[in-house]
Amino acid sequence: MPALIEMMREYSAHAPIATLQDIDSHDADHVAKLMTTMMAGRGFVLIDNELRGFLAAIVTSNVWSPKIYELRELAWWVRADHRKGTIGGRLWMEFDKRATQLMDQGRIDMVCTSVLSNSPFIDFTKRHYKLLEATFFRE
Repeated sequence: MPALIEMMREYSAHAPIATLQDIDSHDADHVAKLMTTMMAGRGFVLIDNELRGFLAAIVTSNVWSPKIYELRELAWWVRADHRKGTIGGRLWMEFDKRATQLMDQGRIDMVCTSVLSNSPFIDFTKRHYKLLEATFFRE
């Protein structure tokens, strides 16, 4: 858990939102509880064997239709010195595999993944995903 919390801090430090980059806004206990909840069946957390990256996803009901369950990718992070390899792709492929299994089991109705504005663009339509929204923010 300490390594996962540290990677989450790194992820937040590189977010395009200044308030999330502030280390004082981090609550390690909250992050640990959330990750534990996901690991205990309300989603999952994938961690590279050598702690070079992770992907966290949560199952939640849709805000507009609570009978619809979604798997949402919450954070996908690979440490900067390992981004030229295949770690991120392997994490995402495992996410997609597990998402398919959850759909086949009837546990979820839809899957959502995203791309941060300061990350390389990934066209998920090539992987049979459809564009849902673009999110804008103001601080």
